[in-house]
Amino acid sequence: MKEPIRIDLLEKYIKGDCTQAEIALVKQWYLSFEHENDHVSDLSPAEEKQLEEKIYFSIISNLDLEQLQTPQEQPKVVPFHKWYASVAAAIVVFAISVVAVIYTPKTKDQHLAASAVSDAHLFNVSNNTGHIYKVTLPDSSAVWLNPSAKISYPNVFAADSRQVSISGECFFEVTKNPQRPFIISSRSIITKVWGTSFLVRDNERSNMADVSVLTGKVSVSVKAKGKNSVITTKLTKDEVMIYPHQKAVYLNDKRTLTSQAVEVRSTVKQYQRTHLVFDNKPLKDIIPVLDSSFNVNIKVSSEKLNHYILNADFDGFNLPDVLSALKKSLNIDYAIVNNHIELK
Repeated sequence: MKEPIRIDLLEKYIKGDCTQAEIALVKQWYLSFEHENDHVSDLSPAEEKQLEEKIYFSIISNLDLEQLQTPQEQPKVVPFHKWYASVAAAIVVFAISVVAVIYTPKTKDQHLAASAVSDAHLFNVSNNTGHIYKVTLPDSSAVWLNPSAKISYPNVFAADSRQVSISGECFFEVTKNPQRPFIISSRSIITKVWGTSFLVRDNERSNMADVSVLTGKVSVSVKAKGKNSVITTKLTKDEVMIYPHQKAVYLNDKRTLTSQAVEVRSTVKQYQRTHLVFDNKPLKDIIPVLDSSFNVNIKVSSEKLNHYILNADFDGFNLPDVLSALKKSLNIDYAIVNNHIELK
């Protein structure tokens, strides 16, 4: 095993503060990896995408954003669409450039636990942060994991179906493919997708599991007991079909599955894509609009945040997209605390 290089030396190198001797030491350490397995060349496109997202999330989560702005400074206002494109491109290039150095089979992220299980070809992602984390699946379907949610999925879906397992609260936008049904297995229910976007909530700490539909349609059935139970891709008589503005509710203690209407101001509204434009607006004027648009309760941790200025076009954004944009463009963080979102 190679002797690890000191972190403070790498930081000095990045800042350009190294002496010539220290520069030579860093370069020697870097070149020592030239003939070793880079852990990237053999990855599939889906595995590369998942790794890019993991590195990107780690970079964003570990930025010390408070140090980037003094109390006297007003945040620099940048048109969001230009800023987002340039930063996203830069981070992806950075991720690909450094992955051979920082990615090893034993790498652990204290914010996001993600691992590739080689023998089963599965990705297991656990959102251990206070944020909502987006995962892109091999078929380009998107899943937003709420705090404490988990998902397990293969690096390549089977030819006849696309099956994933989840725990907690996850919102799905599924790529349409009638020839390959999308099936979600959670603790107590099975959800089959016949449409596009919906919310699944099912975890070990709750007696209730539910599925709410935003667009399209899904069917829900009670999960059979036993590890070897077979999940069929066909619609069966025991499944409950639900449509937009409906949800299926399963009670574990009673083992009952029913469908019911969804209130207009439901949790699923947070994932409804909308069109919001803010032209040099202070955050104190933006928060009420977001609260109303997504049925949320957003608070600020300090009064100075209310005076931050934003110029942005959130065309086609859902709430997680907006929160991510605020986090990056205004150098603020957020956390989901009980039933509200706190900006800090």
